[in-house]
Amino acid sequence: MTKKITVHGTVEKWLWANPHSWLYMSVPKAGGSPEIWGIEAGSTGMLARTGWSAYDMKQGDEVTVTASPERDGSHVGLMDQVKMADGRTLGGGAGVAPPSTAPGAPPTGAIPPPP
Repeated sequence: MTKKITVHGTVEKWLWANPHSWLYMSVPKAGGSPEIWGIEAGSTGMLARTGWSAYDMKQGDEVTVTASPERDGSHVGLMDQVKMADGRTLGGGAGVAPPSTAPGAPPTGAIPPPP
């Protein structure tokens, strides 16, 4: 938990779920081929209380994530914060000030409709 990494890539999947939400992102390697990273976040309730919405990320969005990496070097981490392409920064846990809601966005903490 003391080490931090920053990865930049494209959202493959955003799972707004309990007990933990997950961000799967495609991160280009030095040679150009992508690798998939799994970034674990808090529960939906915890994220909503810190300003998140289920609609904050969708497939194809570019994001920059700061996370605590797995000790074994696998492409998995525990989310610290996400910087969105529109400039907003969302924290990965409690104690983060809620960001302002973008115009036209669903209310903060909105739960996605059923599939």
